[in-house]
Amino acid sequence: MHVWLAVGCGVLAGSLLSSVPFLLSRMFSLRERAAALGAIPRRVEMPYGLPLEEVMACLPAATLALNESRLPCVISPEAHRQFRDCIGSIVRHPAFQNRVEYLLSNGESGSVPEEAIVVLDIPQYRVIRAWLHKKAVPAALMGETPRKGGLTTVVFVALHDETEAVMAERQHTDFVAFASHELRTPLAALLGFIETLQGPAADDPAAQREFLEIMGTQARRMQRLLDSLLYLSRVQMQEHLRPTEVVDVAALLNHLKRETVGLLAGRQASLVVEIPQNDLLEVEGDEAQLFQVLMNLVENALKYGLATKAKPGASPLSITVRGERAPPDAGWPATPGVVLSVSDTGPGIPARHLSRLTERFYRVAKTAASVQGSGLGLAIVQHVVTRHGGRFIVRSVVGQGTECCVWLPLAGALS
Repeated sequence: MHVWLAVGCGVLAGSLLSSVPFLLSRMFSLRERAAALGAIPRRVEMPYGLPLEEVMACLPAATLALNESRLPCVISPEAHRQFRDCIGSIVRHPAFQNRVEYLLSNGESGSVPEEAIVVLDIPQYRVIRAWLHKKAVPAALMGETPRKGGLTTVVFVALHDETEAVMAERQHTDFVAFASHELRTPLAALLGFIETLQGPAADDPAAQREFLEIMGTQARRMQRLLDSLLYLSRVQMQEHLRPTEVVDVAALLNHLKRETVGLLAGRQASLVVEIPQNDLLEVEGDEAQLFQVLMNLVENALKYGLATKAKPGASPLSITVRGERAPPDAGWPATPGVVLSVSDTGPGIPARHLSRLTERFYRVAKTAASVQGSGLGLAIVQHVVTRHGGRFIVRSVVGQGTECCVWLPLAGALS
């Protein structure tokens, strides 16, 4: 349905503008007749008609108009909304340029639009289907000096974002592959304990209590894994859509401070949340997703930090969360931004693992056996940060601790 809507919008744009010469000639014919009869003064200048921008603004699909120089001269509001940071990449894409060159080098305008599939990897993975149609329109509509014949060639483009459909198909395959692999171990444990309870331990209450406790742990592990997989899938489906809500960093950190009180109960750990007081910091983002990012980082610091702090004589784990304006010349983008950081005094992570921490199901070998994590927490963080146009890095020194930093552009900095 969306495909035909986009095709129809592209053809409609071309059809509307192709009829402009007839409408103009008819309008000026009526003007001359009326002027001859004295109905209107000859000095009144009649407009050429609706500007091209207004015509394309009425279309429900994302549309572009390219001039003979292969550059976009009109971009519809819907195209700005859907592809605000990707239009240049779409127009420069080889598959798109190939179809534009074919249309402009072909002398006649075909009745069937040309089609191009544009696959972008930066800044996010996107798949866009484009329909291109060439039309001759009055040069005045394009803001050009009228030439012989008064017409200029324009390539009208209708764009349709197919990222969600492609991602859904890919995620279905990944979900089956990853879930079947990760669920095999806890499921095998559950089946083994069930067989034991039905056989040798059928009349042993002590063994039954022990096995049921282990089975409950394995079942909760599977539940966490499935919850994480489903959340990751939702994040990936939205990754190409930049959020537009404004989030106050101080309010976000206050929310985190309230919600993490229960996490520290009965644990040898302290959590300090440093909230900016005199600096209003706002970012464009999804507040729920940014909160999930901070929660994932804090929970990781607790899980992996306490795994070693539980040893006799170990000092308590300390976790600090900060939100501050990004300092200049600190390796962050030049755009004004905010840095959210979560640092801990845990065991640290060897340097060879840092580049792979955001891979799905990747675990550091020495901690995987002692900490039952899903291996998806940092993958979720990476995808959320990418959706927000930010950066995510992990710094760590073995024996000293780990710092996870998220850079986000200030609200309005990218507009």
